Amino acid sequence: MLRIISLLILFSALLLSLPASSSSVLSATKETQQTEPQTLAVKEASYDYQDSLFRDTPRGALAGLFEAAFEQNYDKAAKYLDLRYLPDDMDADLGPEYAKQLIAIIERNIWVNLQEVNDTPEGTSGDQLPNYRDAFGRVEVKGNHITLLLQKVPNKQLGSIWKVSNATVAKVPLLYSELGYGPVVEWFVKHVPAGHLFKLNLWEWALLGCYFILAMLVVIPITWIAKKLILRSEYQYKADVVHLAVGPFRFLVALLLVRAWMAHTTLSANVIAVVNTGVLLLIAVVWFIWSLTDVIQNSLRLRWISKGNSQSASLLRPLANFTRVILVALAVLIWLEHLGFDASTILAGLGIGGIAVALASKQSIENFIGTITLYSSAPIKVGNVGRFGSITGTVEEIGLRCTRIRTIDRSVINVPNARLSEMDIENISEREKIRLKTDIRLDYQTSAEQIHLIIDDIRALLEQHEKVEESPLRVTFKGFGLYGLQLNVFAYIGTTDFAEFQLVSEELHFGIMNVVSKHGSRIVPVVAVAAAQS
Repeated sequence: MLRIISLLILFSALLLSLPASSSSVLSATKETQQTEPQTLAVKEASYDYQDSLFRDTPRGALAGLFEAAFEQNYDKAAKYLDLRYLPDDMDADLGPEYAKQLIAIIERNIWVNLQEVNDTPEGTSGDQLPNYRDAFGRVEVKGNHITLLLQKVPNKQLGSIWKVSNATVAKVPLLYSELGYGPVVEWFVKHVPAGHLFKLNLWEWALLGCYFILAMLVVIPITWIAKKLILRSEYQYKADVVHLAVGPFRFLVALLLVRAWMAHTTLSANVIAVVNTGVLLLIAVVWFIWSLTDVIQNSLRLRWISKGNSQSASLLRPLANFTRVILVALAVLIWLEHLGFDASTILAGLGIGGIAVALASKQSIENFIGTITLYSSAPIKVGNVGRFGSITGTVEEIGLRCTRIRTIDRSVINVPNARLSEMDIENISEREKIRLKTDIRLDYQTSAEQIHLIIDDIRALLEQHEKVEESPLRVTFKGFGLYGLQLNVFAYIGTTDFAEFQLVSEELHFGIMNVVSKHGSRIVPVVAVAAAQS
């Protein structure tokens, strides 16, 4: 629920900040969808209008018409139409309806840039039209091009004002039947209350909402059936797949259905512009990628753990987050390219910023690379005992920046991963057995026969012990040392538990002492000082 709420908030924020170049299809109302003070400011700055409806010039007449349409005041909009001399099948009293149809034709088919419309009472000259007429757009109907005209009409106060030509008004019903809204849109226009939200009519929001609800009604049963089939399967990670199917996949398919239906619906350029920005589609794709990464991450983690590769499994989380960031960044760049921005320029800017960030965070990047090295080569794992340079201890945590080591003295040392990856690491926990190596120095008064018997008995002692490996096992007379006759004992204890090794080693050393004593010899110390103290 929190994720959905966050997505909706993101959508609203992006919608409020839609750029002016968000679509290749712009309607005339995009030029007039500003607040009333802004519109008036443009008019006053360009011409000192005498008419209260700003019909002194062609630009003022069009701006006033669009402003009235935005306010959905079609009685006012009708005052910008020349309703004189209409055909017999048309009634001047239906002026508001004709104004509404004309606005729909303009919104759906042409782009009127008010800044390019003449703003003088005389109108445009040299356009091959009579001096009392100006063109403001052209539409195509069944291969024929029809020019939309403004013309001067008499006015008692000003002498003449500009209105939409009665020749153009006479063609509005025919044009609307070909270029206007379809029956579905007409129903929403008639039955939804007037008003605007985020620069779109309420009926446009209602239409989009109904399309989305209808798409969900189509998609939900399909994904529900898919969910039941997946849960009945033997797939090990079916819970993650079900979450993907009933969440982001359902939302994404519903949006694709809405876009497909809207492609076959007569809509205003404003709605098309909003849909073409692809904000919701971007959110759906990002959500789908995010959830799909979760599914892949969880399935790989469980699979690797089952195979005993827990070290690689622990690396999945940072790699998955890194992959998410890259994929989301690519999706955003594609979206910005769709809106008309130059993605190469953005990437160049990010590249320069990235270099600055890299230089500022050189040590952090080195530690991150060290972390990747430690995870990928896996010289140590959490719980391992090892020697790391001059440090001996147990690995408690391998983080993204440093590794936490508990020393034999029970203190904690945090070693940066960049430095740790360059150390000579001795992983004590990886040994499959522990070496027993000791040198015994016998008194020089010990005879050769005694040495042979001592060697045989020590070898027998080792061979009979259940924890001592059969091979390699050596008990040899090493030679004549400075302080005594040297015997070398070499064997492996079949355990990885150091505490158990110490108990076995203690038992064997006591046995060796008994063997030496049994054969009438004695063990001498290494140095004369120790001998004097003894």
